[in-house]
Amino acid sequence: MNEYLDDFLKHLSLSRSGSIATQQAYRHDIIQFINYCTKEGVNSLQDVDTYVLRGFVASLRTGKKAISNRSLARKFASLRSFYKYCLLQDHVTINPFASLKTPKKANHLPAFLMINEIRELLDSIEKNSVAGVRDRVLIELMYACGLRVSETAQLTIHQIDFANRLLRITGKGRKERLVPFYPSMGKQLRNYIDLYRPMLMKQKKHAYVFVNVRGDAITERGVQDILKRRALAAGLNQTLHPHMLRHSFATHLLDNGADLRTVQELLGHQNLSTTQIYTHISVDRLKDVYLKAFEEAGGNND
Repeated sequence: MNEYLDDFLKHLSLSRSGSIATQQAYRHDIIQFINYCTKEGVNSLQDVDTYVLRGFVASLRTGKKAISNRSLARKFASLRSFYKYCLLQDHVTINPFASLKTPKKANHLPAFLMINEIRELLDSIEKNSVAGVRDRVLIELMYACGLRVSETAQLTIHQIDFANRLLRITGKGRKERLVPFYPSMGKQLRNYIDLYRPMLMKQKKHAYVFVNVRGDAITERGVQDILKRRALAAGLNQTLHPHMLRHSFATHLLDNGADLRTVQELLGHQNLSTTQIYTHISVDRLKDVYLKAFEEAGGNND
């Protein structure tokens, strides 16, 4: 079974189907399933039946590490794709996951920062140090353009169009999108690249925008550490995750009148339904403003 997995992952890599992170998730999910099958004495993918699937799901649902519907749905997607490939290669004659019902995912509203919290975060970063300038530009650019952490870490100078104030971003599924940035963001970005980035480069040569203290391209983990440290120093009462800046970007756009299609394009979402979760946040905000306004009006009438 493992030899089929290696072939499948090579196929994904050559077809550029999904990011490296997605391929790693597929590997983890499929190995977990193969290990379960081996433990249960099932040594062939062809021998997997409904009883095996039920046992596998039960093993994931029990114990201290019971997984959520979202994680289970991802595992089903991984295994469904794996079996589909094996069918095409004549390794099996049936895909047992094809008719398996995917569990519904819980709709968790994404956490985001208020505009004043964004300002407090940026203003708390020192402006007289190389690391301070880099961190402020990195955080503001993530917020100003709704970037994913991977897109931030992999951003190169060639992707920046200063004349038209645009970033050319390659997101999930190799999908390319153009994202504008405002004039003051452009000035800060140019200042960092021209004056402060060379100090971090240590005479190394590469085109990545954000650089660590060794002169190498910053990693996704490095971005996460910067956000966590800067949020703590700013006194934010919550852990700042990279996606919170992206969520804040989308929420603030909708709160200020942007239409859902525009936000979808800026975020690089393939499906509008993915973007629609932000409308729930905006409606909640509208209700809060409405109730607050009428409570104050009622108070004035007393």
